Parts: sequence; structure tokens; C-alpha cells
Amino acid sequence: MKTKNIILSSKNDSSISDRQVRDCPDVNEKTVPQRIPRRYREDIKKLQERYDLHEGLVINVSLKDIRGICERDYPKIEAYLGLKNFLLRAFGVTLNIYSQKTKGDFDKNTDEP
Repeated sequence: MKTKNIILSSKNDSSISDRQVRDCPDVNEKTVPQRIPRRYREDIKKLQERYDLHEGLVINVSLKDIRGICERDYPKIEAYLGLKNFLLRAFGVTLNIYSQKTKGDFDKNTDEP
């Protein structure tokens, strides 16, 4: 088996390591997005006040409670699907909303049984 030795000058070594640090942040690192869509700004602000939003957080909340936190014109779980997707993508937070009409079980739109 042949191996190749590649020798880089110290100038190239530092530029490569600088570029790697700058261009390749830690994969597990989640940061607050620079731009939160206008339609979610108030929702995120209110959720942040009530819950400490951090990666891996799972929020299980009833439809009645979430309506008190994040107001919507359409009083159904489907009205929060965009917010749920944004929280998962941007913050790594899972928002599970259940209806009390389903006798405490999670709604069919959630991933949990």
C-alpha cells in the first residue's frame, strides 16, 4: 500500500486552519437565526419568555394554552404548523400541541403517540 506525504508550508497551514474554523462551525451548534420571519417574531418572543428555548427542548402544550401564548385567527392545531416547523429548523425545539378534545392524547398531527 502506497502512501503520499503532503508537506505544506507554515503559511498554507495557518490559512487552511483559519478557513476551516471560519467556514465549518460545530455541526451540533444551533444559533439564534439572524432573521426571524415577521409572522413569528411575537410568537418566538412570548415562547422565549415562558420557556428557555434551547436545542433539544420538547414543549408539550394544549391548544388552549398555546392560543393564550401565540394568538391565531384560526383556532385549530393546523394554524401552528408553520411555527412548529420554524422552531424545529431554527432552534431545534419540538413543539407538540394537543387538543383537549382528544382526551389528553396527542393530536394526529404530532409525532408522538
